[in-house]
Amino acid sequence: MLVLKSFKDLSALKNILLKQIPQSITVYGGLLHIMNSNRCSLEICVDSWPNFNTVICRRQNKVLTSHPVQFPNLCTMFTKDLENLRAMLMDDRVIDWTQDTIVRGIPHTYCDLIKEAATSSGMDVKEFKDYSQMVHHNPGSILHNESDPTLKISSLQVSHAELVVKPFAYSGSDLTLSHVRSCIQHLPSACILDDSGNPVSWSFSDELCEMRMAFTLPEYRRTGHMKTVFTALIKQIHAMGFPVYGHVAEENTTAINMFKSFNYTFVPGKHAIKILVFKRAS
Repeated sequence: MLVLKSFKDLSALKNILLKQIPQSITVYGGLLHIMNSNRCSLEICVDSWPNFNTVICRRQNKVLTSHPVQFPNLCTMFTKDLENLRAMLMDDRVIDWTQDTIVRGIPHTYCDLIKEAATSSGMDVKEFKDYSQMVHHNPGSILHNESDPTLKISSLQVSHAELVVKPFAYSGSDLTLSHVRSCIQHLPSACILDDSGNPVSWSFSDELCEMRMAFTLPEYRRTGHMKTVFTALIKQIHAMGFPVYGHVAEENTTAINMFKSFNYTFVPGKHAIKILVFKRAS
């Protein structure tokens, strides 16, 4: 196992992963954050270099030790060889399975291997259902999207984290709440505020460059609020040179239609992704 640190090596990996999108997009997004200030303290591990089979983007171990609440253990991965991935996951130098861990944006084919490695180390797993993944390739497609000038567009604040997390299935996890707080603090976000300064529609970008937890309060729906939020956030992310992508529950036809209106390209169903949360068995 090697941790890539030099800009030359990271740049070379970037060019390789770019050609493997969408399968590699979560690792690619994390890599770009590493190369651009790395505010959320990620690092890249490979099985070998320069010829590699597996690359894992994870939180830096020193950060997990010194700031475990602010920066939960998070990782994502891309592999050309499932048996090689298995070997990497079983190596305790790669992922510390003694800590609560979020594994994000992984295809079905990785799930059993990841669960095997984690449960053999005494972890309980919570698996979230299949999600469709979509990628926004064309910044020019939203240049002429106009926002309602009467709306108050702003960025999320850390104090908004509990409100942001509340509507979602994994809202009960302390891991999720701390993760959202760190993303809001360090990374792009967009929201619309009511007259009292409270968010009524929002989304943010995480350290893998994915747009997350888009939501509009029920009483503000069908008003174009989310279109305004998405336009603002997509422009921010594209301007940074980062990929724009997200995931949506396969049965959420309303959200799917909205993403299509923004010219997102949906990844074929066979690449549907999962989110896994591991906690120490009680």
